[in-house]
Amino acid sequence: MVPNGSARRMSAALLVACTTYLAVDTFFSLPSYVMEESSRGLRQDSRRNSETEQTSRGLVAFLYCTVEDLHEPEEPIVPVYSAAYPGSGSQMTHYLYEALTGLPASDDWGARGDDGIYVALKTHYPARKHYVEGADKMDRAILQLRNPLHALPSHASFMFEMKNGIPDHSVYAPAKFWTEWRDENFDAEMESWVDHLEYWVENYDGEKGERIVISYEDLIPKETGPKTTAYISHFLAQSEGVTTIFHEKIPCVWDKVVNYEKYNGRRFLNEFLDKNEEWVKRNVGKAKLMIEKYPEEIDSHVARKLFNFDDPFHPHASRRQGARVEYTFTEEQLETMLNKLIVLQDRYLSRGTEERLEGILSRYVAEVKEAKEEAAGSEEK
Repeated sequence: MVPNGSARRMSAALLVACTTYLAVDTFFSLPSYVMEESSRGLRQDSRRNSETEQTSRGLVAFLYCTVEDLHEPEEPIVPVYSAAYPGSGSQMTHYLYEALTGLPASDDWGARGDDGIYVALKTHYPARKHYVEGADKMDRAILQLRNPLHALPSHASFMFEMKNGIPDHSVYAPAKFWTEWRDENFDAEMESWVDHLEYWVENYDGEKGERIVISYEDLIPKETGPKTTAYISHFLAQSEGVTTIFHEKIPCVWDKVVNYEKYNGRRFLNEFLDKNEEWVKRNVGKAKLMIEKYPEEIDSHVARKLFNFDDPFHPHASRRQGARVEYTFTEEQLETMLNKLIVLQDRYLSRGTEERLEGILSRYVAEVKEAKEEAAGSEEK
């Protein structure tokens, strides 16, 4: 007996439903490493498609916490400032703003405030003298802080990358480069860090909803990261024409964005030269010069691969392991850093209106005090 049209359609619908159920059930029963590989592939495809359509590099969350691919808003919107001293993790939050809203954020210095398509525009002003053009209507800001104890070394790594033609956020600066850069730039950069904080706090009123303050340190740990991300999401949602993801999705989106950046960020110089064969092929001379200049950070395996030597007495053959970099400051520099942080802490504590900022500064003060005590102990030995 041949089924009629209605029955055929019902049979087909049941078949599709059963197939879909089995596929979904099978996927979520897979081992975690298989799911991760699937997620990684989808993420890469999503990013390639997004890069084709957007000049901004969108990081799209995937599968069970997917937000739509980046799209321009239906009506022009006014972006918020994404303000951070260099080395404070603004690239990571750039991706986070996009994942929370589905709208492009811009880290391109050529982007304008009146382009009408960006949810946020990155700026290092006044630490770096670059003004956002077309910003007449921009009156809200997210101030992102990072302890100068770590922000300065991160910025030094960026300067090392720029000096050597290495893609940004790829490699940590060698200890020798850091020490030279630190001693030449510490006073100016520490003053710049303070000026940057003061500018955004004094010119954008947190009580009026013009500004929020977040910290890199609160975004990274699983204990505080999702809550901080929800705080950001709420602020972005106050912008006219901006809709953020459902609150329930925030922990998942936080996990995907932050952990992707954490595990795909900078490498030590030894590992960078070992793993990035394409860059090394294009820059063999530069790579060899770095090995000559920073020999203490390169192991014999990497040196052999670049220099193609078999002599066990070759000067590069005796090294066994590339050193892990520890970025330190002199005791005098830590004293300067501590004093500046204490002045800021006392100022905003006395106002009684900057509880979040004061809490962040208090943690920075405690961490720098600890580093100073360790430095003093090392010198005594």
